[in-house]
Amino acid sequence: MIYPELTPTPLTILCAFGIPVEDLAFETVISGYALRMQYFLPNNASQSLPDRRHKGDINLGSTYRWIVYRGIERVLQHLGVPGHECLLRVICEHAAIPLTHESGLLGELLHIILTPSTSMDTLGVAPDRVYQTAERVGSRGGNCDLLYARKCPRSPMNLISILLKVNK
Repeated sequence: MIYPELTPTPLTILCAFGIPVEDLAFETVISGYALRMQYFLPNNASQSLPDRRHKGDINLGSTYRWIVYRGIERVLQHLGVPGHECLLRVICEHAAIPLTHESGLLGELLHIILTPSTSMDTLGVAPDRVYQTAERVGSRGGNCDLLYARKCPRSPMNLISILLKVNK
C-alpha cells in the first residue's frame, strides 16, 4: 500500500499505563510505563521492496538483541560504570537468580532482555558469544562476583533493585 507524499507520514502506536503505589501516608506516587513505536509509511513502491543490492550485508533485523546490548552498555558507561563488563555481570547474576513473573511486568521485560539464550537472532559479530557465555556461567552456579568484580566492582543489579526497610 502506498501513501501520499505530504510530509513524512508516520504511523505512531503509543501504549502507556500507570500503577498507583499504595499505603503511603503522605504522598501520592504513580509508577508509569510508556512504550512508543513510530513507523514511517512508504510513499513509493521502492520503499516497500527489500534492497537487493547489498546481499552480503548483515540483516539488522536478525541482530536486534546485540544492538540493544550495545545500547545498554552505553547507558551503563554514562552512569559511570564499565558498560560491557557490567552488562556481562548483570546477565550472569540474572541467570543465577532470574527475575520471574512475580517481579511484575518490569521484571518480565528484564528477564527477556537479560536472557540471551532465548534469542533466535544470529550473532552480529563473534564477540557477541560472550553474552551467552555469561548466562551459561550464572545458570551453572558460577561465581559472577568473582568473575566480573575486578572490571565491574559494583553490581548493575543494584541500580535497578534495592531493599527498603518500611516502618509502619
